[in-house]
Amino acid sequence: MLKNILFSVTKNKCPKCHQGNIFVTNNVFNLRNFDKMHEKCSNCDLKFEKEPGFFYGAMFVSYALMAAWFVTTWCINILFLNLSTYTYLAFVLLTFVFLATITFRTSRIIWINFFTKFEGKLNKK
Repeated sequence: MLKNILFSVTKNKCPKCHQGNIFVTNNVFNLRNFDKMHEKCSNCDLKFEKEPGFFYGAMFVSYALMAAWFVTTWCINILFLNLSTYTYLAFVLLTFVFLATITFRTSRIIWINFFTKFEGKLNKK
C-alpha cells in the first residue's frame, strides 16, 4: 500500500489506476499552472475532487509536512550547524517559500490517496 501511495505522489499519477496525471503539468515551479488539476483521470475517469471543499483536508497534510521540515532542520541546526537564530529563521523562511508549490501538490496527492484505493498492478515503467 505504501509503495502505491509513494508511486502516486512522486509521479503525479491517479491513485486508482496509476495511469492519468492528477495535475496538468509535472513542473512544480511553473507558477502559472502548478495548482491546475485535471477534473478526472484520463484513464479510469476517477473524479479527483470528490465534493466541494474536498481538499481543505490537504491543508492539515501540508501543515504536517512543513512542521516535519521545521523540526528536521532545527535538529540539524542544534546538533551540527549552530547557526544564529536570525540566520536559521531566514533559512527556514526561504525554504518555506521555495517548498510552497511542492508541498501544495504533495499534500493534495497524499490527501486523495487517503480516500482512493489502488485497483491494478503497479506499472514498472
